[in-house]
Amino acid sequence: MMNYFNIIFSNKSVLRNLQEEKFKNLKFNGKCIEFGANDILKKNLLKPNLEDCEIKYSNISSKNRSFVRIDLQKKIQTKIKFDNVIIFNVIEHLPNPDFALGNITSIIKNNGQIVGSIPFLFRIHGAPKDYSRLTKQNIKELLKKNNFSNIKIDELGTGPFLASISLLRSYLKYLPFIYQLLIFFAIVTDKFLNLIMNTNPKELYPIGYIFTAVKK
Repeated sequence: MMNYFNIIFSNKSVLRNLQEEKFKNLKFNGKCIEFGANDILKKNLLKPNLEDCEIKYSNISSKNRSFVRIDLQKKIQTKIKFDNVIIFNVIEHLPNPDFALGNITSIIKNNGQIVGSIPFLFRIHGAPKDYSRLTKQNIKELLKKNNFSNIKIDELGTGPFLASISLLRSYLKYLPFIYQLLIFFAIVTDKFLNLIMNTNPKELYPIGYIFTAVKK
C-alpha cells in the first residue's frame, strides 16, 4: 500500500518518494552493490546496517575511497560477483545503456538480481549529462538482450495529474502549502480517472519505472 502521506508532505521529489516506497518492500541478502550512491551513506537505498548483506557502493564522481570504482561505460575488469545490483536514476545518464547492462550482467552471479529505476515524465537533470528516457518496452528488451529473465516492470505514479505536478515541483516547492494541496488534488483526480478509464492512467503517464530481473 502506497504511503501517500509521505508523497504529499516530504521535501523529496515525487519520483524519489515513489521509488523509496517500492524499494522498502524488497528483501536482499548476500553481496550487494548500489550504483550512483551518495557519499552520505544513510541517504542511499541500501542502508549501511542492512542485515544479511555485504554492501558496496559505487559512484565514479564520489570522493569516498571506500567506494568501488566501476565505470559502466567501460569494460569492467573486476572479478567480484554480486548477488544484487541496485541501480536507481543512473541509466538515463549513460550514453549507452545497453553496454552498461552488459557490464552489470558480468558482475552478477547466476540467479542474481538487478533492481533498478529510471525516470520517464521527469525534468532534465544533468549528472553531468542526461541522455534518455526509456519506455517500459525499451527496458524489457534491453534486459532480455543482456541475459535477464523473470522481468518485472512497474510504473511509478498515479496518472497525468500527479505527473504534471511532479514536473512543476522545482517551482511549486517554494509554495509548500499550495504544493501539498495540488499533490493531494492530483492523486485524488488520478484515482478517479482510474475508476472510469479502461486503461490505468499511470500506465500512460508514468513518472518513472522500477524494475527487477534475474540473471539466467
